[in-house]
Amino acid sequence: MSLSDHVLTHLLHSFNLPLFDNLLTLNVNATKTRPLTDLMTSVHTMEASAANRVEPFNPPVDKILPNSLYLTFNAPAVDDYHRGLFLTYPPMLCIHEPATSGTLFHATYYESKWVLERRPIKDVSTSTSLVLLYLVATIDPSKHRLDEQFHKINKILEAVPMGKEAREKEFGEVKRGNPVLDGYDCVIWTGDAMRALSKEGLIDLGGRDADDIMSKARALAGPEDARTMVGKDFGGLNVSG
Repeated sequence: MSLSDHVLTHLLHSFNLPLFDNLLTLNVNATKTRPLTDLMTSVHTMEASAANRVEPFNPPVDKILPNSLYLTFNAPAVDDYHRGLFLTYPPMLCIHEPATSGTLFHATYYESKWVLERRPIKDVSTSTSLVLLYLVATIDPSKHRLDEQFHKINKILEAVPMGKEAREKEFGEVKRGNPVLDGYDCVIWTGDAMRALSKEGLIDLGGRDADDIMSKARALAGPEDARTMVGKDFGGLNVSG
């Protein structure tokens, strides 16, 4: 395997992308049996295809930045917007990936308890329920290697207290959440997560408090009474911040 393949493989493993890793393995193995002329023909074909490709123009999606953290607001199903964090991937070498790929982190109530769901997203713009991406911060690649920072972000978010009792034990303060869901909710977790990342120096909130950021983003998401928007068409994704 060449040096560039080693570098790419390291990046793919760092960002936990097994699908791309499998594709890379297939390509590397293929070079062992295919004649050089066939390989060169394939390369020229791909280059021609890329040159002729017409990228769709989507102004909101074009605003999404790589290696950045966004607040997510999903359309209300009952009485409020579901919230979480979306971390976009940095540009990947030799792979034509949309800038809209990344990892979603959010608190979800599953089998009568709160848990953290971490889910890789191929293209966040294809979500039918996502109404707002609000930029919180861009991860600075000049501080440390991005793969190291991404790994640390994962660890910090895993350690954010989940659920009313765990949170009160950790912080010694009471925050009123959803009484139907054990007095906790996704809004509380998302605010705590932003504060934890800021405290560790992984994101810069620009002197703002996480609650202030949440409030500003909430005002952009939709009407104050979210119940009026249940089942309504929001007219597409809004990207701001």
